[in-house]
Amino acid sequence: MMRSDNLNVILHNMSRNPSDWEINKFHALHKSGVKIWIGNGLYSYHIEKPKYQELGLIERFKLHKQIKLLTENKNKLHF
Repeated sequence: MMRSDNLNVILHNMSRNPSDWEINKFHALHKSGVKIWIGNGLYSYHIEKPKYQELGLIERFKLHKQIKLLTENKNKLHF
């Protein structure tokens, strides 16, 4: 159950504090050091730091949706 709790905190933070996140082709990076692998597509998403953590399919879909929103919102801020 801890996995879901960790991911829920991350998803909530992405929606509330988008400026704390940087997204590139391979990672979602939080200013605190949280590092999430997003390269190679949805099926390979996992948390790298602070501790390696695999994500279940539903968790990966939730993360994918939030990263997509985060990326769209960041793009709007730059124009």
